[in-house]
Amino acid sequence: MNINPLVDFAFKVIFGSEKNKDILIDFLNALLKEENKKIESLDILNPYTEKTAINDKLSILDIKAKLDNGTYVNIEVQLINEKNMIKRTLYYWGKMYTEQLKKGKSYISLERTITINILNFNLLKTKKYHSIYRLKDIKENTELTDVMEVHFVELPKIETEEANLNDKLIEWLLFLKEPENTNMEVITMKNKEIKKAMTVLEFINSDRIAKELYEAREKELMDKIDQQLYAEEVGMKKGFQKGLKKGIEKGIEKGIEKGIEKGIKQEKLIISKKLLKKKFGNKIDNLISKLDTLSIEKLDEIISNIFDLTIEDLEKKF
Repeated sequence: MNINPLVDFAFKVIFGSEKNKDILIDFLNALLKEENKKIESLDILNPYTEKTAINDKLSILDIKAKLDNGTYVNIEVQLINEKNMIKRTLYYWGKMYTEQLKKGKSYISLERTITINILNFNLLKTKKYHSIYRLKDIKENTELTDVMEVHFVELPKIETEEANLNDKLIEWLLFLKEPENTNMEVITMKNKEIKKAMTVLEFINSDRIAKELYEAREKELMDKIDQQLYAEEVGMKKGFQKGLKKGIEKGIEKGIEKGIEKGIKQEKLIISKKLLKKKFGNKIDNLISKLDTLSIEKLDEIISNIFDLTIEDLEKKF
């Protein structure tokens, strides 16, 4: 099927459509695990519609919702680390919180606000895949308020093979991480909302307009990845060149050029392995183990074409 639910267009269609409120409610109940009350209903404040998608080109792809207890929630999915995630999420939290205060209203009308960040990369030093932050006293560890709450879900930290399939949140995160994983058949048999989410993926794949919008957004994200990788490569080269110059001045230039090439290849190996692991899971471990035999040029081809790459394409590179 090759539709990635982490491409924010697909994520918005699945969780941000009016007709899929039950999917969003089930996901939020699994993630937030409110102690006293399950979410029964919510209002999607910026719902996905095909008309909006075409006219606005989906410039805003997060999901904003107001829960039945008055809580505001903002959900965003990020494929790549743009190095600004923490400040970005605080900005969006603050924006959603302050926009509640209409002219003439009192501060008492401000409701609890939660931002949820689903990440396809590791951001925090903790080993936990789900981290929750609130305002607390740093000495006493006492909570000031629950009005501010920030969630980070780091998908690469979930070990698919060891995942607890009796945990509803894990079921949802496995769907987001690897919708074609062999566990999904078992999961969809017991979770009707995840089963419905799978049918939405199939719809995106079969509907001409939805597929075109998905592919356009996927290309945009791929271009952004390319730009980031290029910038990192340029930065590495500049760093190596600076080191080379310094080394020459000290009379130790021998072997620097070889070191530069080795460093660049090592960086591309790391990136290639992460992208392939995300796309194919454990199905190609034998091929991933041979990546270090490939040239820098072939590693570049894998990175640039990751969304369209098939296992057969990868095998031909060896």
